[in-house]
Amino acid sequence: MKKFNWGTGIILAVTLFVIATLSVVSYLISLDFYLVSNDHYQEGVEYQQTIDKKQRAENLENPVVVLFDEPTVSIKLMFPKEILTDSLSGNVTFYRPNNPELDKRFKLDLDQEGRQSIPVGEFEEGRWKLTVEWESDSLLYIEEKNIFI
Repeated sequence: MKKFNWGTGIILAVTLFVIATLSVVSYLISLDFYLVSNDHYQEGVEYQQTIDKKQRAENLENPVVVLFDEPTVSIKLMFPKEILTDSLSGNVTFYRPNNPELDKRFKLDLDQEGRQSIPVGEFEEGRWKLTVEWESDSLLYIEEKNIFI
């Protein structure tokens, strides 16, 4: 029986490293990757407008609050009262980065207190990008959050 020495240990370590590296590479190659948007070039050209909308939302004295409510398994949106107007309208979009077929869009429908609850119990678990877009008094705003359901 041959003794286990340092040369055998190095060869074993290098072999295991190569096998692990090749396994990870083959797994990553087999994954499906989706574009978040099919029209990414046009969106890139118009991104300065998006930056302005985000900046406007950040500059609000009281920002829009996005919370995950565990008991009801829903996302709660809370708008500050000072931006609630009759002209307020918008959309809430849930993007699933790895599968665009799961994307969901809801119309902004706030109650008198400026709140909306969106049930997410049927959503696939994992990472989602939540985008709240709204228009108030002819100004456009965007609030984006990464959420985990």
